[in-house]
Amino acid sequence: MLDDIDPAARALVCVVTRPLDLEQARVAGWYRVPVKRAPRGMAAEYLAFYQTAVFGSERWAVRYIAPVLRVALATRRELLPAEADHPRAAERYYRFELGGFVALPLPVPARRLRRVSFIPTTIGQLLRARDVAELWHTLEGDSDVWGAGVGRRHPAPAADPLY
Repeated sequence: MLDDIDPAARALVCVVTRPLDLEQARVAGWYRVPVKRAPRGMAAEYLAFYQTAVFGSERWAVRYIAPVLRVALATRRELLPAEADHPRAAERYYRFELGGFVALPLPVPARRLRRVSFIPTTIGQLLRARDVAELWHTLEGDSDVWGAGVGRRHPAPAADPLY
């Protein structure tokens, strides 16, 4: 699977702080990103998941990627009805619909702890990096938020308002 991915394909590394969120992404096939905290001007064909200390032996590393199939907007309350009383329940989120998870051949660890929310990078950098610090990448020509590149691999339906 990884051999078929263009090394220049854009990836967004997301920090996952709750095992439930990673399980939701893996099993239900979607992941949420708060609109307020999303990096400006980014586009992603893949999401990658940085696992924090709560993941025990898998902590402090990027181990998995998943292709982005489409993106929509929803409130946190719509996405997580069981958390309807959450303080950010009315806030808007990007809902990434994902294809199947793929394990990286080698995890990308963070040798030094860093405060990170999102890292725009490429699949090639994810496969070459020996440390999370090597993932930061300036993506030139990113004038299109979300849509750039995604339609090439996974066309979104015409009704999808984001691309």
